[in-house]
Amino acid sequence: MLSEVIDGFLPTINRKKIMNGPASISRDGIEFMDLVSAHIRYRVVGMGKQTLVFETDPPIVIEHYDELINLLKDDFRIVIFEPPGFGFSLPSMTLKYDIDSMVYLTERFLSQLSLGPYLLVAPCVTAFGAVALAQKRPDLISHLVLSQVPSWEQMLKWKVGRDPKGLLGTPVISQLLLQFLKRKRTPNWLKKALGNESLVASFNHIAQVAYSQGASFNLASAFQQFLKGPNPITGQTLQPTLIVWGDLDKSHCETCKHSSLELASSANVIHIPEAGHFPELETPTAFVAHLNSFYRGTL
Repeated sequence: MLSEVIDGFLPTINRKKIMNGPASISRDGIEFMDLVSAHIRYRVVGMGKQTLVFETDPPIVIEHYDELINLLKDDFRIVIFEPPGFGFSLPSMTLKYDIDSMVYLTERFLSQLSLGPYLLVAPCVTAFGAVALAQKRPDLISHLVLSQVPSWEQMLKWKVGRDPKGLLGTPVISQLLLQFLKRKRTPNWLKKALGNESLVASFNHIAQVAYSQGASFNLASAFQQFLKGPNPITGQTLQPTLIVWGDLDKSHCETCKHSSLELASSANVIHIPEAGHFPELETPTAFVAHLNSFYRGTL
């Protein structure tokens, strides 16, 4: 499809430059994994026996995680990766953004890392892929932490709120527009999403630097291919699951947060009153306290 060509064209022609540029050396432990339809950028750091995996929530990139890593690196081996088509996980011109493709690529990525079984932390839309993967590969995923994710039906309503005019749902046009508008869209989104307005400047700065170095933000394709249709999740997860809500996320003011339990009826649900859409990054100390209690079975 033309949409995938548009999203993948610049990352493809600039791939070597990006993979050998600042994005490859901005932090220790950064690597790229070639999965053919995408090159996944990830970072591995920390000394613990248990591997804790964070999937980023675009426009968030690996460089946003410094403070959180400092709190966790002595107790966990930490893996952070950017989903295909976002940040510096470079898409090809044939990458599909539907849930089956994303689950397949995440499965390949985690399998090839060979550091499992994993405690997987997945935010927002990526949480549905995490649940699908946990159901498919219980040997690969031992625990789940899902943040800012309601039921599928509630998430579709959230999508409409993020794109009330349906512009992101228009193939080709939306892909082209986002190439030019992502820099402007990002600070506007952060102002709505973050619970503490004083964080907007620093979060936005990191994202804008990433864009200047070739980072992708293929939100239109994700909206069009991943977040559509009937609920792709059937049944319940068997793994211990923690659901985290940042209560100051203005994008979820009208969301029924209790509906999260449709993903995992026996999950522990906690609320962080001071956090917005990115609780692990906005309130890392509180998030780590809840994570440790969950992992140790004392929550």
